[in-house]
Amino acid sequence: MGNHKMRNYIGTILVLSLCVFASTQSYSQNLHSDDIVDTAIDLAEQELFDEAIKMIEPALLKEAKDNARAWYVAGYSHKEKFKREVYVGSSTSGLALSERGKAVAQLIKAYEIDSKTKTTSPTISSLSLDALDYLSKTYMNDVVSGVRGFTRGMDEKILEYFNEFVKIRMTIDKNEDWRSEEVEIEKNLARANRLLLENTSTDSEELFTRVIDHYTRAIELDGDDYTSRYNLAINLYNRGVARLKSIDHTTAMFELMEIQDACVELFEKALNPMLAAHRMSPERKETLKGLVTIYKALSNDDESDKYKRALEAVVKADRE
Repeated sequence: MGNHKMRNYIGTILVLSLCVFASTQSYSQNLHSDDIVDTAIDLAEQELFDEAIKMIEPALLKEAKDNARAWYVAGYSHKEKFKREVYVGSSTSGLALSERGKAVAQLIKAYEIDSKTKTTSPTISSLSLDALDYLSKTYMNDVVSGVRGFTRGMDEKILEYFNEFVKIRMTIDKNEDWRSEEVEIEKNLARANRLLLENTSTDSEELFTRVIDHYTRAIELDGDDYTSRYNLAINLYNRGVARLKSIDHTTAMFELMEIQDACVELFEKALNPMLAAHRMSPERKETLKGLVTIYKALSNDDESDKYKRALEAVVKADRE
């Protein structure tokens, strides 16, 4: 359905819902409240959304605070203003974010009020949910775009978009579970920060910390995620190796000792997630290689040799 047709449809529905609500005996809004809502509807139908908002929003704090139609008209108007901003600019501009945030809050309020009144007409509830469904998708689009075009420091904003998406989806259907998607987002953010770390001209503890934090969060969300554990271990181990490679003839004795201690700590931190990944998939060569290497770095030759033999057995079995 085209945008113009959709607006005509919305306008028709709003007029019909006005008739239904006006004829419902349980409807208790006073005439002044009705007049304000009716005028705002007329303005919205003419696509005069700023005027509709100026008309209806003051009433939301007073006489129309329990009027589902009033909240819907306000939310719908902000949603349309958000769409206009997207067409001429970006969904993540300051104005677009403001309009979308207001639309979501008001549409949720409209849905909640209408759901509690239990009227015979589901119009406001269904219209609010349709609008919220659309807005939820715009948040997810921003998540995807943010990950694909990732720039340093975008982590919190991307996760904020996802949290808004989940909040809306939970209003639409409380039984929806978006943890697997959140896990993937955390892993993608970890990889994005890792790429920045690898391509930066100077070392960055901040970027490394973000990599570790994202993988750790993914593990918290999904206790059975193999790749998060494996990649967490690899990043910790590689960080230790990079620190060792920073040692040269100019490194002072005390600095050398500090670097060595830090490297041992990183190798020790890498061990548990690598062991956990190995337990999940004992025949995978990459975890066996990882354990051989980590134990070797920790000067534990017995354990290193044990996993080396296990790796050789897996390789031999694959050849047979």
